Amino acid sequence: MNLSSVLRPARKTLAAALVTVVTATGLVAVAPSSASARTVFPAYSANVYEQQVQYYVNVQRRAHHLAPLSMATCTDSVAERWSAYLAAHDAFYHQSMTHLLNKCNAYYAGETLGRGAITPKTLVSMWMHSPPHRAVLMSSSPRRIGIGATPNARGEWVVAANFMRF
Repeated sequence: MNLSSVLRPARKTLAAALVTVVTATGLVAVAPSSASARTVFPAYSANVYEQQVQYYVNVQRRAHHLAPLSMATCTDSVAERWSAYLAAHDAFYHQSMTHLLNKCNAYYAGETLGRGAITPKTLVSMWMHSPPHRAVLMSSSPRRIGIGATPNARGEWVVAANFMRF
């Protein structure tokens, strides 16, 4: 199944997605993808959206015999600030993984981004159908997750999911 086949039936959009995985030894992967369709704004609060993304990430991890990721205060605050910044500035790019490693005193940091008027379940499904995103979600390295979800001026969710190991 490719990204187009996931988007067409859902009639939703993921405007762009980027993934970067960085360890203390350096950059592992960067990959962009994009698609478009009719935009539909889901009725979620940011808190519920973030909880649902974490839930669906952990559903996928359990299905692949990986430990679920628990929320960490530092990881979550960084993700929430980053999604709010991206939404407010109509931007879409990764923050410095070195900054994340240092700020949260971690030795592994990964980030996935998503933007679109899509449900949390659809977002995680799309990440799972994108090899670079899937690599971050299915990595055995992280133990913690932080998620920020902020609506932008066009009514799209801007989501930053940070994965860390301390």
